[in-house]
Amino acid sequence: MNHILSTNKFTKDQVESILARAHSLESSYKDESTSKLLSDKVIACVFFEPSTRTRLSFETAALRLGAKVISVENAMESSSAYKGETIEDTARMLSCYADAIVIRHPTPFSVEKASKATETPILNAGDGANQHPSQGLLDLYTIQKEHGKLNDLNIIFVGDVLHSRTLNSLIPLFSLYSGITLEFVSPKELVLSAEQKKELTDRNISFKESDNLVEALPSADVIYMIRVQKERFASEGEYDKVKDTFILKPEHLNVMKEDAIIMHPLPRINEIDQSIDTDKRAAYFRQAGNAVYVRMALFLHVFNL
Repeated sequence: MNHILSTNKFTKDQVESILARAHSLESSYKDESTSKLLSDKVIACVFFEPSTRTRLSFETAALRLGAKVISVENAMESSSAYKGETIEDTARMLSCYADAIVIRHPTPFSVEKASKATETPILNAGDGANQHPSQGLLDLYTIQKEHGKLNDLNIIFVGDVLHSRTLNSLIPLFSLYSGITLEFVSPKELVLSAEQKKELTDRNISFKESDNLVEALPSADVIYMIRVQKERFASEGEYDKVKDTFILKPEHLNVMKEDAIIMHPLPRINEIDQSIDTDKRAAYFRQAGNAVYVRMALFLHVFNL
């Protein structure tokens, strides 16, 4: 796997190797030996779409491993893409300067197009509503850390499941494990697409859809809140109509399992009341912290180290 473009082709052995490496790195990331593993590498991080956690955690992961980082934010405006350069030519150019390239782009499958223009490893940091493979893997790592297992779990996704690249990345990963059941709680405007349903069925993942959050909560081991993504809507009015449909509130904690966890890929807008942050089940900031270790593991994976 020279490139990491999606989670579709990962085997269970590969996933478990990456998760185990992330666990090892979490324990040793400050060790001198770890900080020299990529000391001869340069990593390019080029983001055509806004990012805080993904960009900074990829860059932190590279720096923790001893790599040098070159970076472009707001690349639609501040790179040659503004002049009309194709994503393929951007990838070819970056391969002259860097040993691996991290790209976020608003257009689905654009990162895959870039990967066909170079043998330099490319890591997809999110391509529109398509996939976000490193987020899927860090989510899996979080669930494993918090619950001690990845089998026999009830997981509910709440909010904009239609446009969630995180969900799209998790579905292939969930199919590697047994006893996982999914429930999707969303407004009718943002239900699963036919393609998403087909993939769930083809991968033999048990799922159901609902519009009742309170009824879904008591059986959930993981409550995964998803922001209604304003950038995916054609108009402000369409977004305003659904943005506040499902909000996790303090009273919902009373019907949740004591060992359930609450996740969110962030940024949070108003999907989770801020008073919930102090509850032990609120795992979303721990989830964000796990990004560094998983992305360190992914860099080592593409370099076969």
